[in-house]
Amino acid sequence: MLALLASALVSLGEQDAWTNCLYNNKSIACRRQFLCTEAPCGVFKLEWIDGLSDVFTLQRPGVAKNVGFYSDSRGGEWMLRGYASSFALKNLQNHNTIIFAMTLSQCRTSGLSDLCE
Repeated sequence: MLALLASALVSLGEQDAWTNCLYNNKSIACRRQFLCTEAPCGVFKLEWIDGLSDVFTLQRPGVAKNVGFYSDSRGGEWMLRGYASSFALKNLQNHNTIIFAMTLSQCRTSGLSDLCE
């Protein structure tokens, strides 16, 4: 489904290392953990270094290969857009944005720049 999720699949229980992330353009470390054992994996957890976390579940793929629509564990709806080894999540109701594995300066020069202006 989403090549981003399939190519980065890790075994259930393993987490990515802490990486640079952005929440509404504010830098905070986060890490991702896939919650299934086979690719493609449509369920992942994002954990923030401050202890907060959320689970995102694929609801439907987008028209483009690098786009998908996810819900979070509180019922929020998000559009995921992949770019290289990073991705962005944009909440469709409140427009909050999460950028995974980028600094603000990297995001501003990437294919996700419209989400981190």
